[in-house]
Amino acid sequence: MRVVGLLLLAGAALTLGLHLLEAPEALYRWLYHHLLGGLDVPRNPSHATVQAVRDVSLFGGILEVVVGVGLLVADRVRTV
Repeated sequence: MRVVGLLLLAGAALTLGLHLLEAPEALYRWLYHHLLGGLDVPRNPSHATVQAVRDVSLFGGILEVVVGVGLLVADRVRTV
């Protein structure tokens, strides 16, 4: 559990770090194309779509922190 919690926190640090550093819009467009790659989606996403990808990324980073900390706490309680 400890390893998974630490990996989640590392992923959250990367995700939230990119968000706080205001990652370029090109990164979110790249994510859009790779995450939705095989689906019938527009070739050039609108600004609102890119913003939605950015918001989902932020929410995912926050969720990673919560779950990671929860796993670390659960591991600590289990070992005590």
